[in-house]
Formats: sequence, C-alpha cells, structure tokens
Amino acid sequence: MNEINCKSEFITRVEQMLEHYQSLYDGNGPYVLNGQLTADQIEEFEAAAKVVLPQDYKDFLLHIGNGGKQGHHDRPFPLSLSHAKDCIESSLNTTIGLEYMSLPFSLESCNRYFGDGFENIDEDLADEEYDQMVMEALHGTITLHNDGCGYYIVMIVSGDHAGKLYYIDTCHGQGTFPVSDSFSEYYIKWLDRKITERLAHLERNDKFSCVITKVKLGGNVRDLHVRKDQNHYSFQFEYFCPSDFVREGGYSEHTRVGDRLVVSLYMEHKSWMPLELEKIEEQDERGALQPLTVIGERSEYIVIGRVNRLFMHDPGEKCFPLYVEGLEQEVLVKGIEELVVSVGDVYMVKGQLNGNVYRIMR
Repeated sequence: MNEINCKSEFITRVEQMLEHYQSLYDGNGPYVLNGQLTADQIEEFEAAAKVVLPQDYKDFLLHIGNGGKQGHHDRPFPLSLSHAKDCIESSLNTTIGLEYMSLPFSLESCNRYFGDGFENIDEDLADEEYDQMVMEALHGTITLHNDGCGYYIVMIVSGDHAGKLYYIDTCHGQGTFPVSDSFSEYYIKWLDRKITERLAHLERNDKFSCVITKVKLGGNVRDLHVRKDQNHYSFQFEYFCPSDFVREGGYSEHTRVGDRLVVSLYMEHKSWMPLELEKIEEQDERGALQPLTVIGERSEYIVIGRVNRLFMHDPGEKCFPLYVEGLEQEVLVKGIEELVVSVGDVYMVKGQLNGNVYRIMR
C-alpha cells in the first residue's frame, strides 16, 4: 500500500505537466487518459506475460492512467495494456497470448526480419514459418504507440535492452532505431512537446484588429491593404481563403472594403518565395528600428524587427517571433533551417508577408 501511495519524482512531474497541458485548452484538452490500474491488475498482467514491467511504466499505470483513450486523441501515447500486442499481431496471421514477451528481445533478430532482409522474404513461405519469424523478431516487446502505416514504438521488457524504447518499421524494411533509454524519459519529452506545440499555437495566433482599405483578388488569394486600429499604421498582406475561388478583379463576400478583421502575421520560407535573413548589428543613431516597408507588389516586404522572446515550434519547420515596431506586432518567421537566434537579436527579413484571418466583421 505504501508503494502505491508513494509517488515518484516522475509521477509528480507528469501530474504537474498534465495539469498545465489541460489548462492550455481551458480544461477541455484532446488528451484523455483511461482510468488507473490497480496493483493487482498489473501483477495479473505480469504473471500472464511472465515479465516484470519497468517501474516507471508501472508507476504511470498506477498513478496516471492505463494509456490514452482511443478516439479522444490522434494515435494516443501510450496505448493501454490491452493494446500491448498490437505491433506483433498486426504482422501475424493469427492471435497469440502474452508469453512471447518473456523471451529476450534481439536487435539482430528484429532487423533480420524488419530491416534489410525484409524484401527478400519468400512470398511462398508457409504461414507457420512466417509467423515464427515475426515472433522471433518481436520477442520481449510491448506496444506503446501505433504511428500508422506499420510504424510502432515498442518497449522492451525482456533481454539486455529491457526498459528501452525502440521505433520499428514493420512494413517498409527500415528496421529499428532507438527512441529512449526509458519510458519516463520519453514520456516527459513527448508531453513537453505537446505543451510546447500548444503554447506555440496560442502564441502564433497573437491576434490584432484592422480594417480593409483595398482588396486585390486572384484565385484563393486575397491581397489586402489594411489599416491597423491601434496606431492607424497601413500595410499589406496576403491570406489564403479556401473554397472561395475568384478571378482577379472579381468580388468576394469574404473580402470587402470596410470589413474589420482579426489577423496575425507570418513570413514563411518556401521554394517560390524564399526568405532572405540578415542580422543587423547596428540600428540608427536613436537605436530605433525601421518600420515594416513595402518594396513591391503582392505583399513583398522588408521587415526589420527585434527578437523579444523565443519559443520552439517544430512540426517540420523552425519558427521565431520578430517584433516590428512600426506594426507594434510580432511577425512569426518560420521555415528557416539551421537557424539559431537569441533574444535581443535584430534581423532584416525580405519575403512574403502573410496573414491568418480569424474573424471578419461588417
């Protein structure tokens, strides 16, 4: 009983992080956990599988929950114990018990089947022989995550690698690669990423109001000239309006002079509009920054601003917010590879100024 009531540092931290994560959704976050397991239920599983689960994972099941609820989160992590065989059974022609978990996991065996030799497997192999190969490849594993298309994260529970997490490609011959030395290490990292992504989403939607003074239409693109309410600063940006194709010079219900908008701004590095960044070492004599400047049509801009804060947002692109004094607004700069910025840096950015439009009022 004392073991159940005594919470580890890992569990205490997870509880704090989960509370923070839910608060970022006003208590209605997408990550919903199944109920906690009892010590007896965990012991029953261990007895059936003839394994001893890593202590940090058992603590999670006891104090946090039996994995994420299916349907409440896109491919939840971790999966519940009832999905512990998902990886192996997705590759078999039959269902099995839990006994395979007690047999030592072998990286060599796993890569022999799921790695380079994957393409050379005899298609005429009998089901029994095929299943035996898969069984040997996945001895000693518990499924923690189904990433789709045959990709899984498994936790090793038997053998020299017990306690470690591996990513396994079961369908494309890419084999395995290590993910983490422990469940607790990876879960903290995973949850921290979820929190960071949500914070970045909220921060990049740092909205402000403006009014349309001129509209140029073309396809799904709106090239808008606007005036910011706060300081009457006029500027121009583009935004994409899905499902509303209009020929250039046409009319759209979504874009009318006089409409009031709530928007946020960003500049994105793309092949058709690569960004040019130049770090500015010195400002003018007063130490002030130049305001945002129009240098051509279709919202091509030079923006000069200071990095006042940093946040990480990396769904395949690197981002940082740049405060532009003329706008009294942060512009999100994203998609620049191998970029290292620091608070206080000043950059000149040349590229396309785009906007997310959140609300239109008339």
